[in-house]
Parts: sequence; structure tokens; C-alpha cells
Amino acid sequence: MMKRAVLGLTVAVMAVVVCFAQSGQDGEANAQRIEQLFSAGQSFEDKREYDRAIAAYSEIIWIDPENTEAYKNRGRAYDKKGDYDRAIEDYNQAILIDPNYWKAYNNRGAAYSEKEEYDKAIADYSQAIGINPNDADSYNNRGVVYAKKKDYAHARADWEKALQLDPDNAQVRNDLEVLENMDIK
Repeated sequence: MMKRAVLGLTVAVMAVVVCFAQSGQDGEANAQRIEQLFSAGQSFEDKREYDRAIAAYSEIIWIDPENTEAYKNRGRAYDKKGDYDRAIEDYNQAILIDPNYWKAYNNRGAAYSEKEEYDKAIADYSQAIGINPNDADSYNNRGVVYAKKKDYAHARADWEKALQLDPDNAQVRNDLEVLENMDIK
């Protein structure tokens, strides 16, 4: 009886070992596939083939539902298509998975800005800056929204901070120059 129990236990342990070995191989294959899909998605975005990019990022999410970058990238593709509500949904999901993912806040701020929901955009850019105070893009983007709201003092402050963080940023220099030519203090 004892030999039979030991044999049964040995078979069970071997089955578990085989399952773990296979899952490790599946994990490696999934990681490679995800890398290929990210590359393909970016290539499709570069070609303005946003539906194909969305499909690539969606497959990543199917493989790895916790992949914040896939949600952010798919949101960006929706954003580029002009589907701001779906973009915001994906940014929301990325933030739900990782509340400190500042890039998702920055991108969601851009989608809100496109929808002319400026207060929400400013709140998201501010959240991104709170998480990563060294991101010149978040300051620049928030400055743009302040300028759209005709809050030129805050726009100037954000653009000056963006320029301090990224002195070679031609867009920020141009925005500040336009503000100077408007003679608004």
C-alpha cells in the first residue's frame, strides 16, 4: 500500500514539474510575442495604420491583461484616430493597474485637451508632474492647455519649467516667443 502511495505522489510531482516547465516555455514564447507585437504596433502607428496598431496592442492585452504599456499604446492609437473616449478608457485602465504610471496621466490629459475638457487635462498633467517632476512634456502640455484657457501666467511658468528641463525643445521656445510677441505678462 505504501509503495502505491509513493508511486502516486511521484507521478503527481512529475506532472507538476512538467506543467511548470511548460508554463515557463509559454512565458518565454509570450514575452517574445509581446515584444514582436509592440514593434508591429509602433510600426503601424508610424504608418498611420491605427486599426492595425490597435489590433496588435489588443493582442498584447489578451496575452497579458496587466500590461500598462499596451493599454497606453492602444489608447495613443485611439487618440490618433480621434476616438478620444476609447483612448481615455485605455488610459483609465492603465492607471487602474498602476496608479503611478505618469505617462498614462500625460496621455489622458492630451485626450481631455482634444475634447476641450481643459480642467480635466490640467488635473492629469498635474498628476503626471507630481509623479515625475522631471518630464518636460507634461509641463509643456499643461502650458498649452493654460494658454488655451488664456491663463498666460501659468502657461509661461510651465513653459519656462519645460525649457529648464529640456533646453533644446524648439516647440517650447516657440511658444514662449509667441507669448512674448503677444506682450502678455
